[in-house]
Amino acid sequence: MFRRKHFTNVLAFVIFNIYLTQAQTVSGKLMSSTVGGPLSGIALQLKDTDIETFTNGSGNFSFLQLPDGKYTIIARSEGAEVTVLDFDYVGKSIDLGTLQVELPVISTGSEISTIDVTDLAGIEGEDDNFSSVLTAGRDEFTNAAAYSLGAGRFRIRGYNQEDSEMLMNGMTMNDQDDGRVQWNAWSGLNDVLRNQTRVLTLSSNDYTFGSIGGATFVDLRASNQREGNRIVYSNGNRTYQHRIMATKSTGLMKNGWAFSGAASYRLGQSGYIKGTHFKGYSFFGSVDRKINEKHSLNAVIFGAPQNRGRSGGSVQEVYDILGDNYYNSYWGYQNGKVRNSREYRINQPVGMLRHDWKIGKNATLLTNVGYQWGTYATTSLDWYDAPNPNPDYYRKLPRYFTDPATQELIRDRYVNDASVRQVDWDGFYDANNSRDYTINNVDGIAGKTESGKLAAYIVEEEHYDNTKFNFNSILNTFVGASQFTFGAQYLKEKVHYYEKVDDLLGAKFFVDYNQFAIRDFPDNTDARQNDLNRPNRILHEGDQYGYNYNIHTNRVGGWGQIIHKFKTVDVFGALSVANQSFYREGLAKVGLFPDNSFGKSEVTNFLNVGAKGGVTYKFNGRNYLTANASYTTRAPFANESFVSARTRNQLANNLTSEKILSTEISYIFKYNKFKGRLTGFHTTFKDKLDSNVFYHDEFQTFVNYLMTGIDRVHSGIELGTQYQIDAQWSIVAAGSMGQYYFTSRPLATIARDNSAIDLVTDRTVYIDNYFWPVLQEAATFGINHRNKKFWFANINVNYFGKNYLSFNPDRRTALGPDGVENPALFDKIIDQEILPSAFTVDVFAGKSHRFKDKSTLALNVSVSNIFNNTNFRSGGFEQSRYDYLEKNINKFPPRYFYAFGTNFNIGLNYTFK
Repeated sequence: MFRRKHFTNVLAFVIFNIYLTQAQTVSGKLMSSTVGGPLSGIALQLKDTDIETFTNGSGNFSFLQLPDGKYTIIARSEGAEVTVLDFDYVGKSIDLGTLQVELPVISTGSEISTIDVTDLAGIEGEDDNFSSVLTAGRDEFTNAAAYSLGAGRFRIRGYNQEDSEMLMNGMTMNDQDDGRVQWNAWSGLNDVLRNQTRVLTLSSNDYTFGSIGGATFVDLRASNQREGNRIVYSNGNRTYQHRIMATKSTGLMKNGWAFSGAASYRLGQSGYIKGTHFKGYSFFGSVDRKINEKHSLNAVIFGAPQNRGRSGGSVQEVYDILGDNYYNSYWGYQNGKVRNSREYRINQPVGMLRHDWKIGKNATLLTNVGYQWGTYATTSLDWYDAPNPNPDYYRKLPRYFTDPATQELIRDRYVNDASVRQVDWDGFYDANNSRDYTINNVDGIAGKTESGKLAAYIVEEEHYDNTKFNFNSILNTFVGASQFTFGAQYLKEKVHYYEKVDDLLGAKFFVDYNQFAIRDFPDNTDARQNDLNRPNRILHEGDQYGYNYNIHTNRVGGWGQIIHKFKTVDVFGALSVANQSFYREGLAKVGLFPDNSFGKSEVTNFLNVGAKGGVTYKFNGRNYLTANASYTTRAPFANESFVSARTRNQLANNLTSEKILSTEISYIFKYNKFKGRLTGFHTTFKDKLDSNVFYHDEFQTFVNYLMTGIDRVHSGIELGTQYQIDAQWSIVAAGSMGQYYFTSRPLATIARDNSAIDLVTDRTVYIDNYFWPVLQEAATFGINHRNKKFWFANINVNYFGKNYLSFNPDRRTALGPDGVENPALFDKIIDQEILPSAFTVDVFAGKSHRFKDKSTLALNVSVSNIFNNTNFRSGGFEQSRYDYLEKNINKFPPRYFYAFGTNFNIGLNYTFK
């Protein structure tokens, strides 16, 4: 059993047995003479040597343990090579001060600061003859994954969002109830999010224990923002058409204050897929106060309220009928105008306060307190005592009918009648206008009635409103050649799940009834009530209804890490411990479950531990071999741990923590012209839990399909290389080949919303050796040109292969092919579909110009999928519904997503003092 005292003893043993050494440094700070502000992530090399370092997020750099002699510092960025400074070294530490340099100002996306551990505290202790390999920042492979391979929904090593961490100023942004990162909360704020530290996978981490997918830390301090002013305008045909963004940062002023602010506005009347739209604002404010040489404070607030029209996958039959792989069933015409039935409506601002304490020259303490609040909602259609309104509902498609003449008639109507193939808004108003109803005993009051137009169709808002409090403190200290990092964290989160009436579509009211309970229990008037505390409740626009509950999550934990550097070997080790607890708080007394729906459920606790370590062998200053491993346990996510969180407090049986074991071995090489990384990895997941809600045709009701005991293996190799042909031309090649598949036969429990009795218990799901539904192979090859006159052009050829469709697990039970004697049909029922491989070609170009007043104007143009490959299936899923009686797999065929065809973005930015 893990005990805290064991962790303390291990640290004490290592501390008192480390040989303490001191080394001398040559340090300085690199600043832009073009636009001002620090230059981060710039490669600095001592000319005619193998000694190299990188500037960190503040522009600081250091060279360690140099032999006596004369040196020349050379800076390289975007293919340009600039001589920075000549200096003499005679065995003593040198502070070169602030160095001004002119480098190309070309934007290629997020700028990532590359930080070595010695840069963080500005210390003078090191015992290396060779510089250590950098584990923070983006290399050629991660750059490719983020940009060139993004169109294919590529995921590094097949991991999900919960397998990596996102920290803003020290605040963990992963939601605790499901592990997701709500990137929308800060979208549109590119210029103030550039000071990032990306720690690759299992490497050591100076901000958090980290996950198997690594972690990203964003520094939001005003004093670390690039000093100056910037205005950006961009135009494209992707999610939105227009974006304007303005940023102003003062840098740290002589009075000890620093200010940074940014705002943006994005607008799109129609995105690449018809029927989508976008309207969003973003704001950011950061204030620093340097109290003295030891203490500084930072306050930040940011947010990105937005409204976005969505698109969804459809069945291939509809795509073929319309000759359009970008058909979107979520929109229709209302009074001649496009209206989307499914919108994201998001406003989740974040505020935080950060304190930095330089305890001594070798120790720093970062403490952050953060709070997030607001709303996250998505709209959809809801209906009562009326037909399904979705235009691609299976009963409305030609294949549902057996008569060829009827099939042809339906096809013709789909092509020629927009009200058939799209959402029929005018038809909803007509239906609602024809429904005169009288509701008796309104609000449970005998004799109280309400008469009028009862809505057959409404637009509802489904809410996921997150309130999050975070406390995080990180101590970083150096003792000789060793770095020690300790962290303590407390997270408290509440997510409010509920439905709200958004639009009655011309009706007078809606009623808070459970229509499935009315069907199943016609004589039980209590069963139909979504909330017995407010029976027969009349609903108007803005009223909450249906499910209504909170999920409360608390996490408290600590971690520690040791890094020690020898002459040719670096080693690190880290341990973590955390207690995760959660419970459900029902805010409605559900009529079907009056004794188990309202109020607080039992509190569930999980004690989770983690351990990881690694070693790096430095053959010389150019070649490195690293090996890392980690073992962690992870509590089941709260939103998957209840049998039916929408209706009751009942927990799933046999909840247990997930166990994750991961290893990786990398060879890293860095020569003047050729650099790269080759990594082999292997990760096992055991005892994963998965929960899904869908309409089950066998039981004719909405069910909760809960699988336990899910095991997976993710193994493969990834490669990223760059060859610098000369100062202007370079070649980049990156790719990954993996095998991500299930290794167990999980047990499924099926429970319906309308009954406390499980319909199925411990049904075996035969999915061992089925593939995890993500891209297993992806690669890119690029040719880059960086001209000395400050223009550039890139072209990338991208490959996407072995992408598997997400499958319906219940088809892979004994019931799925039960009774099927035809071998071909049997195979079709249980086989997993693989999507066709695809190629795309992207180009990216830009030009910057510096004016006499030192202001800069830059133009960037990116065009993706220039050959307009519109048959590229980027993903999809089998429907959870299945025809158990006839075994007709075409009755509910898969839904597919297609990657955008030719799409572009043009950006113009002006930077000035």
